[in-house]
Parts: sequence; C-alpha cells; structure tokens
Amino acid sequence: MKQKLLQPVSKRQSAVVVAIIAGAVLLGWGGWNLYGRLTGRPQSPPQMKKSIHKHISKHVRGKGLEVPPEIAAVTFPEAVVTTNKAGRVRAGSSGRNSVNLPDTTASLYFRTNQAIAATYDVMYRFIGQQLKAADAALADTDESRRLAGLVLASEASVYARTNVQNLWLSARICQAYLWPQLDLLAATNRFGVTAEAVLDLCEASFKEANETNHVMANYELLIARSERTQSQDVARFRLALLCMERGENARALKLLKSLKALKTSKITREIARLETLVPESQK
Repeated sequence: MKQKLLQPVSKRQSAVVVAIIAGAVLLGWGGWNLYGRLTGRPQSPPQMKKSIHKHISKHVRGKGLEVPPEIAAVTFPEAVVTTNKAGRVRAGSSGRNSVNLPDTTASLYFRTNQAIAATYDVMYRFIGQQLKAADAALADTDESRRLAGLVLASEASVYARTNVQNLWLSARICQAYLWPQLDLLAATNRFGVTAEAVLDLCEASFKEANETNHVMANYELLIARSERTQSQDVARFRLALLCMERGENARALKLLKSLKALKTSKITREIARLETLVPESQK
C-alpha cells in the first residue's frame, strides 16, 4: 500500500483528479445558486444589479445601453446665487424633480427622452443607460458624484414603475441601488438629498409591487434614518398596522407605545385592546 502511494502520478491520473475537483467546484457553485432560488435566499446588491441589467438587456436586446458621452460626468448643477434687497447673498436650489430630489446634470436628459419615448423598448433603453450612469457615479470617490448617482438611480426606479410599469424592476432598483447608499446620506446633507425622500420613493415601489415584507423593512429604515419625529411616528404607526394584520400583536403594541408625537384617541384605544391580547411575557 505504501509503495502505491509513493509511486508517481501519471498525466492521465492527474487530468482525472483535476476534472473531479473542477466538477465538484462547479457542482457546489450550481448547488448553492439552486439552493438560493429554492429557499428564497436574498441576493446581495451586486448580484441584484446583475439581475437588473440582464433583465433590461432582454427588453432592449442588449442594444443602445452605452452612456452618451455628454452625460457621462454626471454631477449636480452649480447652485444659483442670488441677493436680496439687503444685499445678502443666498445660494438657491438648482431645481427639484417630481420625487422631491434635486436634479442632476443628467436628469433633464433622461426626463425629456422618457417623455418622448414612443415604445417600451426605448423606455427600457433609457432606464438601462441611467443605471449605467448611476453605477459609474456611485463608484466614484467624490461625494457629490455618488450623491448624483443615487439620484439617477432613484429617477430610474420611478421610470420603471410609472413609464414601463415594471413593478419588479422598480423595487429591485430600490434594493440594489438605494438602500445600500443610506449611509452616504447619513454622512452628508449636501444638495438636499434626504433619506426620508429616498425611502418614501422606495415605499411607493414596494407597495405597488405588493411586497409587504419590503414595505415593513422600509418602515424600519425610515424610523432609524429620518431626522423628523413626525415622520418616524408615521412609519411606526403604519408598521404597527401591518404587524396587526399579520398577527404580530406584541410587536405592534411596542410600536404604538413608542409613538412620541402622534397621539390620538384611536391609538389609545388600540393600545388598550392590544394590552389584553399580548401576554405579559411578551410586553
């Protein structure tokens, strides 16, 4: 036995071993992906982005997705500077779009082309271009460029929901492009890009797609990220209603009792009702 182990391995035997190892690796990779599909294991943002671009490519047959050179270096326009009667200088906004986010230097290009697009494949092509422009901007080290990329992706999500009416695509853009950038919004308040505006946009996408789990996760993010007590309370109240629909009474009770500014007689009665339903050990 020892002598056999010490014998040199032939080229044929080596090839067989390499083939077995390669097959095992491929089988494991394929099995992991199959397991993810069967069990609903969520994709990572990079994986989701690949799915998004693949989905769009099918609609446009992979044509015309290159970002036009004139909008490649997307950022925010220079703020308009004005003076009042007293001579004080004031920096004005460069303009805000329909989703309560500031326009970028590319926003008008995509808004105009989406408005005049006559077919769905053309609309998808501009969504694809906008996301590619967003990818490039989000990969930049410059903060203003990354913020502009976030706004571009937000607009693309809206066009997916309203123009091509692809609710799946709109929701996936929120997950892959918007949620992962919330830390960027927490680090700066430049250009008036707020987490609340971005998450409100995501809420609309998830609601229309009937993705209740993501609506609930979005409310949790809004509670954690919003700087306004009123907005936090509205999110807590709506999340509590969804919890009650799902029979999660203990969680709903905690949410209602944590309301700070939103106080009504109806909420008081609801808290009293839940107090009778939730065991003491869960309060």
